[in-house]
Amino acid sequence: MTYLENLKNLTDALTASVDIRPAISEPVSSAVFVGSGDSLSSALLAQAYGHRAFSSGDITFMGRVPVGAKTVVGISYSGTSGATVQAIRLAREAGLHTIAITSNATSPLADAADEIQIVPTLSVDENVPCAGHLMLGLGVAAVCGEDTSGATSALATQLGGFASVLESAIKRLPATAPTGVSVLSLPDLRGAADFWMLKLIEATGITVRTVALEESGHVDYFVGPEPHLTIQLIGQHGGFRFERLALALELTGQTLLPVVAPANTAEQSTRDEIIFELAGAALGTLVAEAAAARWGRPLFRGGAVNMDASHIKLDGIPVS
Repeated sequence: MTYLENLKNLTDALTASVDIRPAISEPVSSAVFVGSGDSLSSALLAQAYGHRAFSSGDITFMGRVPVGAKTVVGISYSGTSGATVQAIRLAREAGLHTIAITSNATSPLADAADEIQIVPTLSVDENVPCAGHLMLGLGVAAVCGEDTSGATSALATQLGGFASVLESAIKRLPATAPTGVSVLSLPDLRGAADFWMLKLIEATGITVRTVALEESGHVDYFVGPEPHLTIQLIGQHGGFRFERLALALELTGQTLLPVVAPANTAEQSTRDEIIFELAGAALGTLVAEAAAARWGRPLFRGGAVNMDASHIKLDGIPVS
């Protein structure tokens, strides 16, 4: 399938999906959202509501819950991510309120939590997955007290509006693979940037990092001399700074790829911001798959990667 066909399939699936139905007794306060991999990108969205986000391993393998947390929210599409399940168990044993966001109501994560926010499964075929993240992200919004009625359709509309952005980004990809990729962002697309990083790694097998915009301005002159691609995710803020930094980095030999994602409205609500960022994350998935094809990089290293993920599943080790 072409990237435009992939885009259409995803937007069609979103349009056909049922809405997220909020299932939590009341919006959380002073919450810590935890997840791993794609689910950590989903957790980052809770920062828009004033909450904190951590890798689930930060709790499980440190053996303690961050100071000031009243609720710990574990995020896992399958509900079987070992570190996340153990983080929720640890939080519950510490007397904190716990919530699971998952698509699997009978999973170990759901069983470990006090409350469960179920998210629907999107009916779409994917080579590089993002559908789970989109639904988990809306689940995060629901747990934070957001009105999610019509949100899947709104996300489909926002993502469909990125068709020209997608086409431009893919056309401007370098002809050959770089040795590394940096993804630059401001907070309005920070969660999306994290997801771009994950999907570019999965699709191409190339080392990718995320960088806050101004930190790139302080250190990235030293990146090289090997071919390096710098992707700038640009929303409504900081356009001048992105442009000025691009000029400086180009002088060091880096290839710059600005990706300008226009929002639907000038004044966005928090709900709009979440939908905008989720659409930006999906955009990155489609670009990553196209990049792998252009650079001759077989997805998941042509089957060389062990995809059973047994090393991250719940392994029965008790939380002490």
